[in-house]
Amino acid sequence: MNWGTVAIGTRIGEGRCDPFFFRSWQRLITSGMRTGDVVLDPACEMPHHFAANWLVQEFYKTGADTLCMVDSDMVFKHETLNWLRDAPGGMEYGTLSALCTTRRHPYSPMLLRWQNEEWVCHNNARGDGVFEVDAASLAFCLIRRTVFDAVEDKYKCKGWFFDWGAQGLGEDTQFSFRAKTCLIKLGVHLGVKIGHRGMMTFGWDNEKLKPTFSDQSQLNTFGTSGNNKKEG
Repeated sequence: MNWGTVAIGTRIGEGRCDPFFFRSWQRLITSGMRTGDVVLDPACEMPHHFAANWLVQEFYKTGADTLCMVDSDMVFKHETLNWLRDAPGGMEYGTLSALCTTRRHPYSPMLLRWQNEEWVCHNNARGDGVFEVDAASLAFCLIRRTVFDAVEDKYKCKGWFFDWGAQGLGEDTQFSFRAKTCLIKLGVHLGVKIGHRGMMTFGWDNEKLKPTFSDQSQLNTFGTSGNNKKEG
């Protein structure tokens, strides 16, 4: 089942909008969208979970089939959305994320599985296929409307899909847990890579199994597998 039409939205906090995110975002919404897709107003100056819920509410006002959430500290190519939604291996998933790393050391790939009563970032996944996870980052993530419908039906959450859990559990992990209990498959596409902005931009090389580091030319270094030319 394909992803249909997509509504895309971002969350922007109280700090300034990252300039390289803005450049990526501008190129995506001007040349990376398709007929029927929708650009949502950004959720501005709200706590992360409030902003995520607000975007879902705006998504429900559209006729789009899928919501694409993009965090405002990411960099990516304008083709990233289409690479992600056109990937044949991703069609069976309810959510599908591009591959990014954590923002802080040790810059692990966001390939989260729940093992032995703790969250583990898997750093040994090679290739450019889809890796099934137990928690999906919202960094650049497709979520089908049917996933929200299933979670709302089971948890009676009345539009409140994202919140912070106990012991610092993030809003994306909390939502993923609920989706998994609804038998939703969550995936990360190893071949669609995005950069995470920090002091530098951090990425992941899933062939050499190590982080990559990029400077201001990072807009050209993140994309499908094999496009990362600068490596740390």
